[in-house]
Amino acid sequence: MKFAILGDTHFDFYFNPNSVVSARAFDAKFKTLLDNAPADVLLIPGDIGHYNAQNIQCLRHLKRYYSRIVVTFGNHDYYLISKSMVSNYQYGTNRLGGSRERIAEMKLLIAKEEGIDYVDGNIVDIEGVRIGGASGWYDGSLLLNAGKSYDDVNWEWRLQMNDANMIYPNANNGAKFDTLFQEQKHHMENVYQHCDIMMTHVSPLSEWNQFAQMYNYQKPLAGFYKSYNSTHEALQDYRAFYCFDGKQLLENGSMKYWLFGHTHRSFERKFIREDKNEVQILCNSMGYPDKKNKGIGETTIKVFEYTPPEITQHKKDTPC
Repeated sequence: MKFAILGDTHFDFYFNPNSVVSARAFDAKFKTLLDNAPADVLLIPGDIGHYNAQNIQCLRHLKRYYSRIVVTFGNHDYYLISKSMVSNYQYGTNRLGGSRERIAEMKLLIAKEEGIDYVDGNIVDIEGVRIGGASGWYDGSLLLNAGKSYDDVNWEWRLQMNDANMIYPNANNGAKFDTLFQEQKHHMENVYQHCDIMMTHVSPLSEWNQFAQMYNYQKPLAGFYKSYNSTHEALQDYRAFYCFDGKQLLENGSMKYWLFGHTHRSFERKFIREDKNEVQILCNSMGYPDKKNKGIGETTIKVFEYTPPEITQHKKDTPC
């Protein structure tokens, strides 16, 4: 079975959220991209877009290209980006309030669709391939392990990340940088030993050298600390809000693949466990439109093929 990865779709950057997205308009932007990487299942590791109604329209259009779609939710899927959104989701039918209410609404919309599923502490089984996951979120481990206090990390989060202002209840209402991580940790623990493919929005890799590799495209800050290059950890504290320490999950999980997004980059690495088994870690994100033509730019879709060993063995043992 072939799986396609395309995270961080951010649909409202490509379409007017106040208008219906027609199949023709959708295909005008996405058909070539999708046709160039055919697959059976599309996996979207979060940041679908800021508006649930538009998100579900676009997922329906994507469904015309794939037999199944599985998504998880990213930080932008929690965002309430206007006062009217804050007001609309203040209470809601699920009585969760704020950003959690918006996520609950999106789950209900997805549940009504044939062939579209989400993972948030649950498993989706597609012909014997078990897909599990959650948003994941970040835990600040890069900075905490480097000796910074919890309060200092929380202050940096409030200064550097939109999440502190766009997710409600927000930092001013008592939430901390790892509030959602503590919730998501339980979701991940529910599934990591029961899936073939694990999907989170945030990366489970939290070493400094890992993020130096992932962020090596960034230019040095011109005229500022000229002796530092673009990968110097002192200039990149915000990286702590793009990952969590997932080593124990990787070491003890059943997954063969771990997919993530959030970074708006393409990335691939083999994680070699202590028992010598491998976990393929993949990221492939679309991100925001190309500034020149407001289009897809150089985005490509990463495709991989996976069949569970027990299914492969069954096929071998079946008489002709």
